[in-house]
Amino acid sequence: MLHAATLLRRALRTLAAGLVCAAGLSASAASSDGWINAIDAAKGAEKQMPHVMVDIVSAKTALTPQAVNQLAVRFTHEEGWHTYWRMPGDAGLPPEFTFTLPGDLKATDPLFPLPARTITSGLTSFGYGGTTLFPFRIEVPRGAYGNATVRLHVEYLACREMCVPESADVSLRLPIDVAGKDTPEAADIAGALSRVPETVADPGTVTASIEANRIMISVAGNAAVQKSLDFFPLDKNVVKLSDPPEFAPGENGTQRLWLTAMDKFAAKPAEAISGVLVADGGPQAGGWAVETKIPLKAEAVPLPPANVRTIAAGDAQGAAPQNAGASLSFTAWSALLSAFLGGLILNLMPCVFPVLSLKLLDLVKGAKSSANLMGHGVAFTGGVLATMLALSGLLLALRGAGHALGWGFQLQSAWVVAALILLFTAITFNLLGFYEFTFGSRIADAESVRKAPKTGLTASFLTGVLAVLVASPCTAPFMGAALGYALTQPAIEALLIFLALGFGMAAPWLILCLFPSWARRLPKPGPWMDTFRRIMAIPMALAVLWLCWVLSHQTDYRGVLLILCGMGALGVFCWLLGRRQWGRASSTPIMGIMLVIAVASAAIAGSSLFEQTAVESRADSGWAPWSEKAVEAALAEGHPVFVDFTAAWCITCQANKLAALDRAEVLDRMNALGYVKLEGDWTNRNAEIAAVLSKFGRSGVPLYLIYRPNGEVKVLPELLTPGIVLEALEGK
Repeated sequence: MLHAATLLRRALRTLAAGLVCAAGLSASAASSDGWINAIDAAKGAEKQMPHVMVDIVSAKTALTPQAVNQLAVRFTHEEGWHTYWRMPGDAGLPPEFTFTLPGDLKATDPLFPLPARTITSGLTSFGYGGTTLFPFRIEVPRGAYGNATVRLHVEYLACREMCVPESADVSLRLPIDVAGKDTPEAADIAGALSRVPETVADPGTVTASIEANRIMISVAGNAAVQKSLDFFPLDKNVVKLSDPPEFAPGENGTQRLWLTAMDKFAAKPAEAISGVLVADGGPQAGGWAVETKIPLKAEAVPLPPANVRTIAAGDAQGAAPQNAGASLSFTAWSALLSAFLGGLILNLMPCVFPVLSLKLLDLVKGAKSSANLMGHGVAFTGGVLATMLALSGLLLALRGAGHALGWGFQLQSAWVVAALILLFTAITFNLLGFYEFTFGSRIADAESVRKAPKTGLTASFLTGVLAVLVASPCTAPFMGAALGYALTQPAIEALLIFLALGFGMAAPWLILCLFPSWARRLPKPGPWMDTFRRIMAIPMALAVLWLCWVLSHQTDYRGVLLILCGMGALGVFCWLLGRRQWGRASSTPIMGIMLVIAVASAAIAGSSLFEQTAVESRADSGWAPWSEKAVEAALAEGHPVFVDFTAAWCITCQANKLAALDRAEVLDRMNALGYVKLEGDWTNRNAEIAAVLSKFGRSGVPLYLIYRPNGEVKVLPELLTPGIVLEALEGK
């Protein structure tokens, strides 16, 4: 009988075509509102009030032609919330401003006042809290008259203990007149302008030196520095922000500031470093701030003296935000290693086993031929790496287009889940011996089935493709933090980390194929293979049941009924196909069923049967739906909070519920300690949950957080036991 993986070759051709179409739709989404945003709008989800109120204010009551018309974008932050500077630091995103103006009016880019430095859990960020104004100018041409409406669309990331992507559309209508008067906001705009660093092309007496990972900035004595220096880099790949700057006065009034260079920059330093140099706390504190490019020379850098002072958070006098969070300190090399280890462990996770059982069949059949095994090992690895590259590239492109997505994003679509259900159903029937497929372009007959090759490199490649597609519901140890780090890095580094994950996933099978003597320890092929093949249908069938359960969380009963009918029709089709192959039936019924399936597919393609629905939390165990306001309310009442970010398609999440979170002793201890239990369900897309995952350095679920009223936030590991959870609940 033919190997089951030959079915994959045909079926995955169709799936690959679907992925190409999805990529095209994604590109469309990147240049417009996009189909993803359309789905969000169709859901009619209730929107919460923004945490930052945005408006436009003007220094004058009118716009004057051929004059300096000074306006500003005003951010009024909710207490405890903050937004970010143009270079946000270790985490965060800067605000983006898009103006729409009538006629020939022009607007300058908004200016960024000096931010505040905050350090939380080893992460440094630059941003704003309270009320912050971003000044800009409107140029009105000669001869303009009447009224003008300044429209602005702004997108920003608002953060507290968690981060929420927000946007605002605001406008201000002003007359065009030569007799404008000062407004009450004129003084505030002038104050904001005074806090904008002055741009200086020539740094004059400011120099910088680099030796190994040490950078020293020197300011000559005539530069009026009395108490402190600070530096805000404009490139996040130059200075290691986790090491705070150190300041000390030198000889002859020279002031010096020591910074730690990033490893990559230290290995190949540039000729200059760009940033904002701040003296004595900045203009608001009586000092100064300049944006400049400082020449950098490779020369000896002395160690900081004994009287050195570390520049702490808040030394620069911006509107200081509050920031709470937790993240691991990662480097590119540690992220690559963690991703590789996570890929190795991924082979032990239940979501991958149904597909890897097909690979095990390959090993058993091909153990007698060394060349055959090596070819299949390389083909399987190629399939894994190619699909990992394509899937991660699509993820990075969508995130770059502004969509809040993470690892496993494709399973947040009910259509993708439905397609996998039908594909796994077809494979199950194949493993049970209902039918066979050849590599030909037509349905096989009995003679072609008997003569068909028993295996193929294409099938091994496609097995690797399918393994990656279904691996995304799982998050293995080491993997979550590595992928979370990857999504904060430039595209090339991020793709390398995803490839390391794929290589770790393929490595055990590649090693077995490259060393055939190990694979030959498996039993020799024989009649027992038919029984073994049917046994391998069991995990595949269980995967179908699991995906049906996932679909039941994404759509209503109509969608589930539809897929069950589709599975039944597919089963009849496979049975008739098998009878046709062995000469026991004509092809007429087969073609009839194919026609019915095609018509039914066309009819439902434009319907809403797979419209995604909200997922209910497991309220019977005392879990309430997660929201940021629920967390804030519980903490305000003095209760600790346990948050479970989960998804129906995440098998690791379900295993942790069974093994730890839903066990009686764990729930009883939570209740005894007064914990508020919140569940954030990411089965369907949710931008707020995606922002929290990003805040804590994760790209997918599970994520388990414990919030305490004193402000402490604890992140639990991906795999839980009752002991781990109980110790965390006690604060150990």
